[in-house]
Amino acid sequence: MNSLERVLATIPGNDTDYQPFMMVNSLIGARLINCDTFEYYHNPNLYFEGQKAVVEAFDPDLIITPFAFPLEAAAFGSELIYLPNYAPNVRKPIITELSQIDRLPELDYDNSPIIHYFLKSTNLIYETYKGQKALVSPIASPCDLPVLLMGTEMWIDTLLFHPKEVERIMKKMVKHFVRFGNELLANGATILGIPNDFLNLKMVTKKMFDSLYPYVADAFSQIKGPIAVHNGGYKVMSVIGDLAKLPNVAALFIENTESFDEARRIVGDKMVLMGNFNGPNFNNYSPERAKEITLKILNNRKNDKHFIFSTSNADIPFNTPVETIKAVVETIRGFKK
Repeated sequence: MNSLERVLATIPGNDTDYQPFMMVNSLIGARLINCDTFEYYHNPNLYFEGQKAVVEAFDPDLIITPFAFPLEAAAFGSELIYLPNYAPNVRKPIITELSQIDRLPELDYDNSPIIHYFLKSTNLIYETYKGQKALVSPIASPCDLPVLLMGTEMWIDTLLFHPKEVERIMKKMVKHFVRFGNELLANGATILGIPNDFLNLKMVTKKMFDSLYPYVADAFSQIKGPIAVHNGGYKVMSVIGDLAKLPNVAALFIENTESFDEARRIVGDKMVLMGNFNGPNFNNYSPERAKEITLKILNNRKNDKHFIFSTSNADIPFNTPVETIKAVVETIRGFKK
């Protein structure tokens, strides 16, 4: 049984030879090939080499394509900042007043250098590992991308007081999401990985949630493949039932302090569950502590055939010791259900 078969078996709940796993290890590929992160997030050949090094070092069942939502915003015109050993972030959003929503450019998906970077990186990985590995392509949710285009404060203010402007920008976000998501799938992605921080009651009010949910549902319904809803940086249990009902959702991530048992009670027995290992804190764990956390998760899910071991929250830090990651991998591969 190879990695792709292992991953796909979790959807119907078939037996696997090993516990399938992935880690949000987009960034650490740059470290493994000793690559400047600016170049890594601009050159698809370098990103591919980084992920090839990840496969050689850790052999995950799922490979992650570029995890850099601010790059999506940069395609629309937001200005980025690059810090050593980090993924890019937004320095200056493109929208500074609501009247600019109508002037937000429609992307030229055939000629945009940034879109090309995402699609080429994905395709290079796919062509090398097709039929062997699953590919997860992170993409910004239609309800989250406005944060990177106008800033958090302005987006919340818009949600609270400007419903017409919410409608105008969400129509643009849904159109982009559908086109970009389906392009990623056409270039080899097995599944899209999508945080929805603005479909989270830790971030928004119930009224905001209710106003955004139909847009996200509409966008998801037009995707030509499965979707894994990532927890982003928040707990999801209060909304996990709603997230599970979104179209094309095949998997859900939970946050590291949340309970798989509770999630299972809410979403039922058939949904694939992932997450629960704190990725951003990986660099603070000793190999022994990382192994202890891993075993706790594996023992909890040992009878769950709809489970993929994964880190939750953001990317694994650049400086995470390789031996700590390998301790987790060896624990997973040595675990017998």
